[in-house]
Amino acid sequence: MRRLLGSLSIIFAGLHLQVNALFEQTFHSFPLAVQPFAILERSPKYDPDNINLYLVCPTGGAVADPGAAIYKSNGELVWANSTFGACNDLNLQTFDGEDFLTFWVGAGSAAAGGQMGFGTVIMMNSNYEVVMNVSAVNPEGTDLHEFNIVKPENRTALITAFHTIPMDLSSIGGPVNGWYSNGVIQEVDIASGAVLFNWTTFDHIALEESFNNISLTGQGFAEETPFDAVHINAIDKDNEGNYIISARHTQTIYKIAANGTILWRLGGKMSDFTSIGNGTEFHWQHHARWRMDQTHISLFDDGAARLTENVTFIDEAEATGKYLKIDQKAMTVSLAKIFKPGPSRNFSLAEGSVEFYGNEVLVGYGFLPWFEAYSFDAEERLFSAVVGPDDPSLRNNNAGINNYRAFQTTTQRFVGHPTQPPNVSLTDGNIFVSWNGATHVASYTLLTGHSAENLSTTVVTVPKSGFETSISSKGSQQFIAVAANAANGTVLGKSLVYRTSNSDSVV
Repeated sequence: MRRLLGSLSIIFAGLHLQVNALFEQTFHSFPLAVQPFAILERSPKYDPDNINLYLVCPTGGAVADPGAAIYKSNGELVWANSTFGACNDLNLQTFDGEDFLTFWVGAGSAAAGGQMGFGTVIMMNSNYEVVMNVSAVNPEGTDLHEFNIVKPENRTALITAFHTIPMDLSSIGGPVNGWYSNGVIQEVDIASGAVLFNWTTFDHIALEESFNNISLTGQGFAEETPFDAVHINAIDKDNEGNYIISARHTQTIYKIAANGTILWRLGGKMSDFTSIGNGTEFHWQHHARWRMDQTHISLFDDGAARLTENVTFIDEAEATGKYLKIDQKAMTVSLAKIFKPGPSRNFSLAEGSVEFYGNEVLVGYGFLPWFEAYSFDAEERLFSAVVGPDDPSLRNNNAGINNYRAFQTTTQRFVGHPTQPPNVSLTDGNIFVSWNGATHVASYTLLTGHSAENLSTTVVTVPKSGFETSISSKGSQQFIAVAANAANGTVLGKSLVYRTSNSDSVV
């Protein structure tokens, strides 16, 4: 863990920057070009009070300004920040009694190239200030796939990392002097950075378990392209101190004891479980999590994988969220629930998640930029959205937009209050205002006066209308400012003061 001296978060005020991109929406009062969040389906009984917030890190070739973003369930943008560049795994987690936005930043991608990352994890408070970053103890930094704060203590984090090492790969048709991507899992004390648990794939998982065909992918012959035999993408911990990991390239969930011993395998070539009924199989899975006191496991079944630009495996016609019942005494597995995509159906070549929020389940389709919410009991789809516009090109695996995992919170839990003031732009006789990250603004009040020091006249108060609100400048004097108000009328923040003659901010 490394504490930062100040916030790395930069929120611009009063800039006028337009970016031409494939799908992005732009604003007068905000500099970034941001993906829309298009609602495809929504049940009347889903989030009737519009309190849900969706946490997103859109990346891909069609994303001009990759970065973290938050949207409401009506599609409205709440917050976007591209300061750190491409990110992954944006979530709201609790550390030591306080909620933080957590996300990975660095080099690499979960959907392109070697499909791993080399960076760090940022923890940001509700003022969008960076409080600390957390890293694995690893020569190549922290991987992008997992940062899971362990409940209920909320003081340690489960982290993935990769480290390239020499290895004899001749047993699987590779070179004697080959290169291996050693998967690392660590449990790290967030406050001190101390490593409490360290485990590697090299020491425990045989090359022969892998579905990654070295003769097809050509990996392992050079240090720059090591053989990725296992590819850890999720870690969880049970209440007895054991771990489960999801390994994409062995198509296996492993249970690991605190001493590092593999206790059992679910799926893959060496499964210890007997399937009861159909639907328990999974391929190239992501985001395995214990549920219901370690009696069930949820996971995202991608059904397919793109291991290199030219090597793709397709095992199932569509990706699904699965909820598996696990009997660790009888060593049986059965399908308890399945959450199927719609209105479009397809496999996903990478990424994905399944997360539970009360009696609802949110499934993110990863390489497909889809968000879908279901009722847990009825397995009924209640909500469907896409990161980007409602465009047919975003319904396949070449969309140019992907989102590693889909998480949510609510405005009841997360109260975003930026330290920067609301942003204002004066354009063609209109005043445009936005406040990036403010979750509880209900209205804006236009203030005016003949001097910057005395804006004593209230021109008008208008309801907030989306991320950016337009206010007529009629009735304005030489100077203006805009106040952001809560629903009860409390002033939450006030913009800088602007001259109406040339749009320059003066205070």
